[in-house]
Amino acid sequence: MVSSIKFSGMASGIDTDKVISDLMKVERMPLNKLKQQKQIIAWKRDDYREVNTTLSSIRSLVDKLRFSSNYNKQAATSSNPAVVTAATTSSAVSGSYTVEVKSLASSALLTGNTVDLDTKSKVGVSGDFVVEGPEGKNVKITVTPDTTYDSIMKQVNGSGIGVNMSYDKINKRFMLSTTSTGKAASVNVQDGTNSLASNVLKLDTTTTVTGTDATVVINGSTMELKNNSMEFNGLKFNLNGVSTSAVTVKVSQDTENVVGQIKEFVTQYNQLVEKINTKTKAIPSKTYTPLTDEQKEAMTETQINLWESKAKVGMLYKDDILQGTLDATRSSLVGTIKGLPDDFNSLSDIGITFKGYQKGQPSELGKLNLDEKKLQEAVDTNPDAVMKIFTQTSTLDPKDKDYKSQTGFAERIYSDLTNQINKIVKRIGTSTISDAVDGSQLGKSLRDINDKMDTLEDRIKSVQERYYKQFTAMEKAIQKLNSQGSWLSQQLGQL
Repeated sequence: MVSSIKFSGMASGIDTDKVISDLMKVERMPLNKLKQQKQIIAWKRDDYREVNTTLSSIRSLVDKLRFSSNYNKQAATSSNPAVVTAATTSSAVSGSYTVEVKSLASSALLTGNTVDLDTKSKVGVSGDFVVEGPEGKNVKITVTPDTTYDSIMKQVNGSGIGVNMSYDKINKRFMLSTTSTGKAASVNVQDGTNSLASNVLKLDTTTTVTGTDATVVINGSTMELKNNSMEFNGLKFNLNGVSTSAVTVKVSQDTENVVGQIKEFVTQYNQLVEKINTKTKAIPSKTYTPLTDEQKEAMTETQINLWESKAKVGMLYKDDILQGTLDATRSSLVGTIKGLPDDFNSLSDIGITFKGYQKGQPSELGKLNLDEKKLQEAVDTNPDAVMKIFTQTSTLDPKDKDYKSQTGFAERIYSDLTNQINKIVKRIGTSTISDAVDGSQLGKSLRDINDKMDTLEDRIKSVQERYYKQFTAMEKAIQKLNSQGSWLSQQLGQL
């Protein structure tokens, strides 16, 4: 469809484009307000998602504290890590082991005689030789005058026979070593055409070199190992050196892991309190509202960023979900757990208390305070009691009013966080769902705004077209009057 011709002030001298543009600014004011409302919802959703990420993170940590298996992990310590270290598996049990390392397992190493060369240079002669590694695996290396020494080493190393070839630039000699260790690891070189291996590479082709087994004594029992590692009674031992005296490896409950996770919970909870207080107590500004497109065009990028940073403040001022999160979690963390001994039935029994009001530090109110010494002593002296404080379960129906009072703190907080996360998702939806099908509260608001914006866009387009038609008609009328005036002037001039 061909658009109608617009006469922009040709007859009247009026800048009709400028006039219509100014008139349309008024028409676009309701649309700009909708765009600002849409931007505010987008900023709110970003803030909610940020909080939800924090809630999900702390929930993941609390999830680990809910289960007894997290408290029953074993840890191994060595009196001399330079000789032997150990790591526990799921089947490890508490105990003590004495370890003596008589010798370490080694790979087979074949060293050549001195030959001074640049490995990037060409060999200059043709020939071949065979390298045999562990389990009889071998490879034939064929060399031409244009073959470089680097290429020979790459052929051996890429053959998959379990042998690495290298050149010692300091001592100027080639070396071949097995990738495996132990007596079964062996390597030898068999000369071929032109005695290339012995004459050019200066390798010994008369002997087979083997590795050595490790010899270790554990709790008085001597064992020979082809590797410098082994698994015994749920422990993975790594042999690092030869011992001059017995090394003690102790396996005990990993209290450090338990203390570390409880400390991390306190840290993350306090960060959550800080974040929620910041977002719910920041008062939104009536001065700084989302910028319109026209306003952005008149500003620099830096000015836009500074303005919007102030406009985003207070998006979740006095938000009910966030304030409810702090109320719910605080309620869950205070009090005692019914059914547990009086000396180990509250967080205060292991050194965790709520901070009171401190003059000049109002932001600390509601956060947790941790007595690390008291926590460590509790975990060391009574780890099972500490475990139950977090993992205790109830036989009551979850709907029973006394159910929560009989459950551990980790279970309580996990339930609270899950409820609050679900509430936020209900309000803002998820990032994987498009606005068109988002059934959340903010999603519905966005759809309503988008519908209104579409209607206004159509109306604005229609109004703009009407203005142009009116001004075009005016221009045509003025042009006609001008033509009539010119004709009359001509007629009068002839009288």
